[in-house]
Amino acid sequence: MLRTKRLQAGLLYALALAIPAVASQKLGTDLPSQDSRQALDKFNQDFITACQKMNHPAAAALWADDGVDLLPGMEPMVGKAKISDWLNGLTPQLAGAKMLYCTVDWQDIQIFGDIAYEWGFNRQKIEFPPPKKPFEGEGKILLILKRQGDGSWKIALESWNSNPRSQAEP
Repeated sequence: MLRTKRLQAGLLYALALAIPAVASQKLGTDLPSQDSRQALDKFNQDFITACQKMNHPAAAALWADDGVDLLPGMEPMVGKAKISDWLNGLTPQLAGAKMLYCTVDWQDIQIFGDIAYEWGFNRQKIEFPPPKKPFEGEGKILLILKRQGDGSWKIALESWNSNPRSQAEP
């Protein structure tokens, strides 16, 4: 009798451990591995470095081939080639410009298998040679990322929006 109760208790314990693991895999909510989080942190550093250096080829390399960019006031850009062309088209407009800062304060980062999303607050300030005035932007960013075969992350979807300007700003 005692042996049967122990066996039942052991089976219940094993079942209690197995059900959440199976359910989380079915729902795609398995916990991210240390490697996937480290790769995502590397992606975020590369993302900021490309922005800070205004390195458009490095920024383009962060995109999945079928990525979609949803920027304010623009038509959606679909595909890495189109996004790369747009980024490269910025180069002449930025001649002589200096990035004073480009930051993202990530508020939430979630990894679900080979898909991740993150959102945060972004800030940029670019100084141009006179007589051009500096550009200063502040807003929110959302990225949906896909893990690649090599374990790296690439942008599947990016969306930005600007914070509203206060009445005191010109």
